[in-house]
Amino acid sequence: MTTALPSLDETLDTETAGAKATALARLAAAGLPVPAGVVIPAGHPEEQLAAAVREILVRCPAPYGLIARSSATDEDGRTASFAGLFTSRIAPAEPAALLDAVRAVRASAHHPTVTAYGQAMGVTGPPRIAVLVQAALRPACSGVLAADITGPRCTRWRIEAVHGLAEPLVSGQQTGEIHTGSPGHDAIVRPGPQEIIQLPATTAESAMPPGEWADLGTGTRAKIQTSGAGVLHLHTPAVLAGRPVLTTAARDQLLAAAARAAAALGLERIDIEWVIDADDRLHLVQARPLTAPLTDHTAARTTGVDDRALHGIAAAPGTGTGPAVHTFSDAGITGQVLVCDALGPEAVPALLTGPAAVVATTGGELSHTAIITRELGIPCVTNVPDARTAITTGTVVEVDGGAGTVRLAPAVPAQRSDPQTQPLTATAVLVRALDHPAPGDGRAATLLWHDENTPARELAGYGSHSPHPVGLLVPGDFSAPVTVPPGCSPIRLPGLGTLLWPQDAPPPPAEIAVLGPDGQILHRRTVAR
Repeated sequence: MTTALPSLDETLDTETAGAKATALARLAAAGLPVPAGVVIPAGHPEEQLAAAVREILVRCPAPYGLIARSSATDEDGRTASFAGLFTSRIAPAEPAALLDAVRAVRASAHHPTVTAYGQAMGVTGPPRIAVLVQAALRPACSGVLAADITGPRCTRWRIEAVHGLAEPLVSGQQTGEIHTGSPGHDAIVRPGPQEIIQLPATTAESAMPPGEWADLGTGTRAKIQTSGAGVLHLHTPAVLAGRPVLTTAARDQLLAAAARAAAALGLERIDIEWVIDADDRLHLVQARPLTAPLTDHTAARTTGVDDRALHGIAAAPGTGTGPAVHTFSDAGITGQVLVCDALGPEAVPALLTGPAAVVATTGGELSHTAIITRELGIPCVTNVPDARTAITTGTVVEVDGGAGTVRLAPAVPAQRSDPQTQPLTATAVLVRALDHPAPGDGRAATLLWHDENTPARELAGYGSHSPHPVGLLVPGDFSAPVTVPPGCSPIRLPGLGTLLWPQDAPPPPAEIAVLGPDGQILHRRTVAR
């Protein structure tokens, strides 16, 4: 007798159902609005997939098709999200199409990009991936929420929203309407233009040619631009152009649901993907830990506009300076500033080589690109529309991912040399050789660059007897970088290498800087660990 596939109305286990499905099942058990779904467990035999697909088609009525989503055991973690790296597919409610979608999701677990990212984030072991299948929702609007939670409330939060499906938003192709709130400040709404709306299609709509009209489900029709893979691409009708995507009432409902979801999952910071349908019903379609804190925009809010800089969205904190490049390759982009449009999973190996910063022409702080750069400690500014034309290849620029600015580097050194504006009290300074006596510039720590082929150094005394701790930074992704010196512990720094840190010292700073001969900061970046 064949056992029925597990569903989201049951108690699930991460090892078999994966992190995404297990979290949604917990939210459903807590009474939160989670769409019904069926799980093909990790390790489900290939020869039984066709039968699993037939069972799902019987159990999941789906007028707008089905969506097959990854639910890997290691994704949606507290430090590693794997955001956008696994495949999700919308498919018509037909056996062959759904089977292809399920196989594509399962195959994505073995993609080299997933492997490289996992190794950089300290995730080891063979990948295990379940597939969550749900009826595709027809959203009036959808998007992403990220929030810090204190008690029963979202205290500092950000919402990005678009009409229709959120895929263009999370992939960074669109910026969306942005809502932000923080203690002591009123909510701020920043409209975002949207030329194209994506919606899951009915079978009949999938056969319609461009130029035909489709019903949005809200009493409004839109002209089809194109369609494919079960998705309609529609020209945004004029009636929606000046209308808010997310109403205040819907936003308050979403914030309340996010706080409840965080409580159900035991989180202090949460990242949620959500959908509001044509009947104004809220659905939570993903909930995971927010792997890196949101950028603090309070300082930028009080700073005047700098005419010398390009301005965008502060997406990942830190400051990086380097020559601009518009492409990337297997050779990497170490120390360079990548200027790009929306980045897909194919860019992750380049991001792991340690670029100085990333500047994107589109996207917001909650796009997959921004999430990955925050996890890797790469300064990032998104939504700089003119970046590719204004910044030519080879131009040296400084990117401030906390202020959302990009400027020519020659205008910066005088500002950097001012110790009042660029303190080092929370910064580790990276050096090639140790100075004696130790510099008295107020730095929190010194990191000594250490090639893996050189002898290990004795650092045990630095933790307690030096004016500040000294650690070794071993660059690269070496499985066994060096012999760990006595009294030190290895700490993985994704995108940089391994930090060998004195055990008797306080935790290492979250920021690393490189100084010039006169003490000016040439490069500064936040690191994940």
